[in-house]
Amino acid sequence: MKLDFIKSNWFGNVIFASVLLSMFFYYGLNKTFFDPPQSVHVWRQTNSISLTQNYYQYNLPFLEPEMHNQFGNGGISGKAVGEFPVIYYFVAQLWKVFGKHEWIFKLVQIAILFMGLFSLYLSLKHLLKSQLWAGFVSLLIFTSPMIVFYGPNFLPDVPALSFVFIAWYFIFRFLNNRQAIDLWGSALFFCLSMLIKVTSAISFVALAGWVIFELIFLKENRRIFKFKLKYFLPFVLAFIPVVLWYVYADYYNTINKGHFSYHGIWPIWDVTKADFYRIIDIQDKIFFRQLFLPYTQYITLLIWLYLVASIRKLSPIMRYFILVLPLGFLIQVLLWFKILDYHDYYMINLVVVLVAVWTIFIIQLKRLELKLYLKFAAYGLISVFFIWNAIACRKHLNERYEGWMNETYNKHFKTLIDIGPSFQKWGVNQEDKVISIPDFTINTTLYYMNRKGYTDFASDFSKAETFYWRIEQGAKYLVINDSTILSREYLKPFIQKKVGKFENVLVYDIQNIKPEK
Repeated sequence: MKLDFIKSNWFGNVIFASVLLSMFFYYGLNKTFFDPPQSVHVWRQTNSISLTQNYYQYNLPFLEPEMHNQFGNGGISGKAVGEFPVIYYFVAQLWKVFGKHEWIFKLVQIAILFMGLFSLYLSLKHLLKSQLWAGFVSLLIFTSPMIVFYGPNFLPDVPALSFVFIAWYFIFRFLNNRQAIDLWGSALFFCLSMLIKVTSAISFVALAGWVIFELIFLKENRRIFKFKLKYFLPFVLAFIPVVLWYVYADYYNTINKGHFSYHGIWPIWDVTKADFYRIIDIQDKIFFRQLFLPYTQYITLLIWLYLVASIRKLSPIMRYFILVLPLGFLIQVLLWFKILDYHDYYMINLVVVLVAVWTIFIIQLKRLELKLYLKFAAYGLISVFFIWNAIACRKHLNERYEGWMNETYNKHFKTLIDIGPSFQKWGVNQEDKVISIPDFTINTTLYYMNRKGYTDFASDFSKAETFYWRIEQGAKYLVINDSTILSREYLKPFIQKKVGKFENVLVYDIQNIKPEK
């Protein structure tokens, strides 16, 4: 009998959605829902919302995105692009209708995440024949501090992971209904995931490998997917936009000299010995604890080792995925190892490996046909384990907002969000370019002020010559958010004409300042 994925066991669906929503409030996401980008990797967060702001403010064409930082075209434009900007453009259109509100961006992000987790739950409910186990694995994903923090906060990584979960939902629908339309749905969401984060392709590549393997090496009665040639068409067509986009992105950044997002690899073999140990130390002390509760990662590793040791008991497709996905995990870590010092979010799309390990383990566990009291003991154990993960997640989220990770924002950057009225009073117009220091990110302080201009990124403001250069290119005001740098000798020519002060922020008029001959 064919199973309607959504309507079947609707009560369980309601319970899952209710628990997910309860976790949203337990983590305090409702309290941070109206906050601007801040804390860990505000650099990357403000890149995303800067592109959105410029789409909205200047009605830019979809394929011609810009940022606040004017590092493109030799210092006269913000033309640059990274991932496929479909979410940024979509949010910008919503802003045109409802007004510019950062919470609208967050709402879109969290809606995509919730749809992804619900799709995962529906898929696992069908695969595991258990609402409880399906809910456990799906909700466990929502105990990752990285996913819960970055999910609403402007980055493309969590939406990419969510689109992967939705793509797999359509795969399971196809296996159940054998309708080609489901393959088109799967291909669409795999395409979207790879367009906004190419590293999300790990499970897509694994799936393609298995389909080709069974087509070549397995007899028809042993095949699971039983793909006909026409079934490959959606995925072939879906791969074309991915290739075209990254070719176009490289072209767009090259002609505008505005590279900010590198589309290549950062392999481990390019890392010095000192950097290797530094990255390992940072991962051990900070980000390893932020991906999931460390014990959850240790247990997942032990489960994987157990499955590998008992691999003969697994079905052929389980053997394949339990080996190929972790191999993909390892390859990705090795290829992008160099940026794992502070780019913690690169690990988010590897969470599919954890899902696969736990799913295969639960399938094997259910085959043991445990006695009723042992089943209840297992349910109690995973409930306690899940609650432990959720408590740890909330603790780490609080640290991201209240601890050292958010110190720069609270001490120096936060004031810039409310400086608009002061700018108006001082005659700093909307289109006046500014130099904003200290700020080693691309767009953070510029986005907060909503002013085009320059930061320490792509500009060496430890030299007076750079100030003169940027002034020639149109910079009219110098904005300083940390007064401790005023004593620096090279700043003296540029802090002679004070425009005003707003809390910790000082603004100086630097128009027409030229180097002494």
